[in-house]
Amino acid sequence: MLFHDQLLPAIIDFSPYWRPTAFASAIVVADALVWEGADSQILAAVSHIGDFGQYLVRALIYRAVTNWILTRDQPAQSGADDPWAPAVDLACQLVTLR
Repeated sequence: MLFHDQLLPAIIDFSPYWRPTAFASAIVVADALVWEGADSQILAAVSHIGDFGQYLVRALIYRAVTNWILTRDQPAQSGADDPWAPAVDLACQLVTLR
C-alpha cells in the first residue's frame, strides 16, 4: 500500500489468488523470525491456529525462494550469520511435535 496525505491509499502489490488466512499469519511470523529477531515466544500469538507448523514451513519456503531469487548474485550466509536457520529449526520442531 502507498499512502499520501492528499490522495486515497493505493494498492501496488495485489495478489489475485486465494490463500488460507493462516498462511498470511505464517508469513508475518516467518518475517519476524528471520528479519526482525523474534524468538519462539511469537508463537503464542498464533497458538489458536491448527497445524501452524505446516503453514510456517510453507511460508519459510516461499520467503526463502523469493529471497534467493532477489539475492542470488550475493554470497550466501552460513553458520551463525544465517538468518534462516533458527526459523527453519523452529518450524521443523513444530511439525515433528504433531
